[in-house]
Amino acid sequence: MSTPGSDVSRPPVPVADCATCAELAECRAAARAVFDRSAETDANVLMRQHQRQAHESQDHSVPIRRTFRYVPFTIVQDATAEPEYATRCVSGGESECGAESGVRGHPADVEEWQRRHTQETRHERYRRTFADYAVMEPPDGVPSGLPAGLEPARVARACTS
Repeated sequence: MSTPGSDVSRPPVPVADCATCAELAECRAAARAVFDRSAETDANVLMRQHQRQAHESQDHSVPIRRTFRYVPFTIVQDATAEPEYATRCVSGGESECGAESGVRGHPADVEEWQRRHTQETRHERYRRTFADYAVMEPPDGVPSGLPAGLEPARVARACTS
């Protein structure tokens, strides 16, 4: 039989009618709300320590449960970085031509290079590439990082004092 807090692969479950367990669970919930995984882990460790000291000799049936969270981030093109366009000529019989346009800042520049290359060589097959930088944007109301001045250790200390 396991004691409360002995399975470290899952978050500890607060013992019913225990004020300390309830306070630490509240602290953990506050850390989760601001996506502070360090403070959440601190609260779990403190709850396990408390449960070993205060509830170890008591028999509790702790239900096993899992919570899955999904935050729908949006992937958007980074407006601070220019996208890159390029093409390579893959025409040819047994071996490809291999001529390349080089990196260009606009698809029209690459297309113009292809037209000129086709006029000069009569090659008609190209491999085009596009590269950009992407940014993950959280939905409204979800912070992208910790609020200024908030550190994981301070969250843990504030919840335990």
